[in-house]
Amino acid sequence: MSESERRHTRYALSSGEFTRQRLKRCGMLGSLKGWKECRVKDISSAGALLLTKTEHYLGDFIDLELLSSGGIKLLFRGEVVNLGKDHSTNQHKVGVKIATPTPGSGEAIFLNGIQTRYKQST
Repeated sequence: MSESERRHTRYALSSGEFTRQRLKRCGMLGSLKGWKECRVKDISSAGALLLTKTEHYLGDFIDLELLSSGGIKLLFRGEVVNLGKDHSTNQHKVGVKIATPTPGSGEAIFLNGIQTRYKQST
């Protein structure tokens, strides 16, 4: 599998793997509004698809925080590049392009090993 294919193949996170999944808009407005709960539907090194009750806009920069059941916190920075609506849950679908994490960081290690831990999303 090429690097390009690996970047764009998404993986579904296990439901009990992360005890907290939340996002926050970057900047002053995000600081005022604070963290909001979300659910990561799938993720890859290129991006993530989130379900959330809060509305976002194209071009918004966000922080995505995942707290594992083992207490490890992962913090990803990204940009909203796709929007939609999940009519079955009445939540907003937010497609986020993830910025490349620092090599050797927990976030980079997580993304590099994602294909061995999770099933490919359909």
